[in-house]
Amino acid sequence: MHNENPAVEHARRYRNGEGEPEAFVEAFRKSTVYLQRIDPLSLPVITIEGLSWLAAFSSPELLRQHLEARRESIDVGYLAVTGERLLDHYLRALPKPTGVVFDNGTGHMMTLPPVRGIVADDVAVDA
Repeated sequence: MHNENPAVEHARRYRNGEGEPEAFVEAFRKSTVYLQRIDPLSLPVITIEGLSWLAAFSSPELLRQHLEARRESIDVGYLAVTGERLLDHYLRALPKPTGVVFDNGTGHMMTLPPVRGIVADDVAVDA
């Protein structure tokens, strides 16, 4: 039996107009997410118009699919962390401001912008 990441269901509900963004953020914080690791100390971010984004995935399989779609090597390391740890600790080590894209390229993709109530206050753009 496959146990789906709880954040996925909340993201689907929200994208279908039935869920609340707060419920998604809460589920994301409690879930395990997977991040591509470039080396032991680096995570890839993309900067668009002064705002950096880090891709986080609900499963290693979706991370691999994302890399394949980008025609990147799928032979990469990854980190498995809770969404809470990502938002409250890992983002502090990345360029400021950095938000998170959850399950990029899927029908339930969500963004977590670097604002209060989502990320730690000291990295939020609206603090």
